[in-house]
Amino acid sequence: RETATEATARARTLTACSHVCASRAVDDDTRLTRGQRRMESRSRNPRGDAGGVLAQGLGEYRKLAPKRYAPVASRETAEGRYWREYKSTALAEQVNAVTSVSYGGAANDEGERGRAKLAATSGARVTLYSPTGVKKLRTFARFKDVAYSGVLRDDGRALAVGGQAGVVQLFDCASRAVLRKFTTHVAAVRAVRWSMDKLHLASASDDATVRIWDISTGSCVRRHDGHTDYARALERSPASAEMWASGSYDHTVKLWDARVGREAVMTINHTAPVEDIAWYPSGNLLVSVGGEDVCVWDILSGGRALQRMRSHQKTITTVSVHDDAGPPAFASAFDIVGSETALSSKAPRMITGSLDGFVKIHELDTFTVTHSIKYPGPVMTCSLSPDANCLAVGMANKVLSVRRRTKPRQGGDEYNGYQGVRSKRKGFTMKKPRRLDAGHWRYFIRGQNTKAAADATKILRQRRIHLAVHDRMLKQFRYGDALDAAVNLGRTEVVAAVIEEIGRRGGLQKALANRDGDSLIPILVYVEKNIAKPRHTAQMVNIVNRVIDLYGGDVGASPAVDKALRRIQERIKAQLKLQEVLVQLQGMAQMILGGR
Repeated sequence: RETATEATARARTLTACSHVCASRAVDDDTRLTRGQRRMESRSRNPRGDAGGVLAQGLGEYRKLAPKRYAPVASRETAEGRYWREYKSTALAEQVNAVTSVSYGGAANDEGERGRAKLAATSGARVTLYSPTGVKKLRTFARFKDVAYSGVLRDDGRALAVGGQAGVVQLFDCASRAVLRKFTTHVAAVRAVRWSMDKLHLASASDDATVRIWDISTGSCVRRHDGHTDYARALERSPASAEMWASGSYDHTVKLWDARVGREAVMTINHTAPVEDIAWYPSGNLLVSVGGEDVCVWDILSGGRALQRMRSHQKTITTVSVHDDAGPPAFASAFDIVGSETALSSKAPRMITGSLDGFVKIHELDTFTVTHSIKYPGPVMTCSLSPDANCLAVGMANKVLSVRRRTKPRQGGDEYNGYQGVRSKRKGFTMKKPRRLDAGHWRYFIRGQNTKAAADATKILRQRRIHLAVHDRMLKQFRYGDALDAAVNLGRTEVVAAVIEEIGRRGGLQKALANRDGDSLIPILVYVEKNIAKPRHTAQMVNIVNRVIDLYGGDVGASPAVDKALRRIQERIKAQLKLQEVLVQLQGMAQMILGGR
């Protein structure tokens, strides 16, 4: 006999067993039903796969796409790409600081343009180079003291040079003979320029005068007084052969017009000692540099200040304006067939150099800095070749640097006509495109880029997917091998995508477990390399935490692993220290900005 309590307990037990058996029977029926369905689907599918899923492409493995990151803030621009094509071809050591570089001799008597020469003034000599600075052509060393401002005439036959003794000398470039000596100045002559007619010279001296010389007679035809300190800059106006501009250490820029007289027709206050000046190609605007300021003046408006810029950290020593020095921004010549101006638009630029070692390129319309070039010394002078293919820079540390474009800007096969038809010599006038026939290679690839009609029948071709090693490992659920393959590949975006995919599948712990020292070290090296990069920091910290959880008890078993972990620790400490310094700098900057 059993008591009532035991009977009740036994009844409950039997009831529970019956429920379990019923649920198992339902599960068996469900499995049977699913199996029958699979058998029926296989009988209907000629390939015999699971319900035709693979045949429909729904069960195929998809390649793991590399992880994409947001673009960085400082993206490369067309201007940056253009100026980075200037590669250093010559880095010549000079006898002294290079005080002047200038290109000349690019035009002959008929007005045709040829290869310009580079004149570099350093110490008591002036050296003529090829445009790239690789080949030395002539050396003029007949100076008793320091030479300044060696400039070539446009035809390249004569060279004018100033000097510390106040003498302006004129040389024959072929024989190096002294043709003329102009000796009226009583102080050093720092700036010498040729006139538009090639028959006169202008010089600016430390005696605060500007003189115009007649080459044929050797006499001074005009003397302009008005500066009260050293006159160090001089340029002729491109709009008038009778107008000159000079800059002085008395903080002024003066304009001289021979048609008016010896007095200055305009005086502009730069508010700092003027180191150099340059005209815009139109002759309407004038640029002056001195101190840390670049000033643009509107001459037609009576010397009105159009813009004042400050982009250098030290004194600006040189400025030049080129009418076509930027990246070519032209309309498509294939759309404007036969147009004379299809490729004729120019990109003027202003180039400044400073004692801070930077040469900066400015856009003339918006007065913004579009590119900067760092040099190994204080920049004293710079010049761009007439064809804008070479950039010469002279420095105070006795170095002459010449950079040349890897691809010529003009004159080559860079802008040939449509379908192999060449453009006219030294120009961009496009010929009409010829009829496309079997004589051109485009004939055999025609129609490949044609878009299909909206109602056309599309037949998709099944292509075999070529999987990478890490993709094949992921397909087989071999997470450790997939991680090793991605790390060996070395592409951070691929490794990040693999780690993210393994983590999404919940296999990251499995991928890092059961490793020896040789297989663990590559992962630790990768972590050490990327843990300081902001886009990878969170992922690398997760990997390190899991490695410490798995192998924390084995520390000391492998010296190589211990050393790798110690390097990671040092890298993390360095980053934390850097963050503290940045926070301090942020606080200082906020105090400075808040006080303004």
